[in-house]
Amino acid sequence: MDTKAHRITTKLAQITRRSVDEIRSERSLRELVHDSFALVEMAVELQEEFGVHMTGEDFATIVTVNDLTSLISARMPAEPG
Repeated sequence: MDTKAHRITTKLAQITRRSVDEIRSERSLRELVHDSFALVEMAVELQEEFGVHMTGEDFATIVTVNDLTSLISARMPAEPG
């Protein structure tokens, strides 16, 4: 797992109050977040944490943890270096 994906997975674990081991890439987000309000809260936290913007259309296409980490990773600002 690359550094960005690991950071995102760790944040997802914190948000959902689960262990990092439970946040597997193939796992459905609906298994982790059971209601729409919690999903919106999760999206807001992730956007703030990683400096990305996600739309409702984006979330309509996200099914798994991998889908989410891929989208966020692609939109994260480049790290200085």
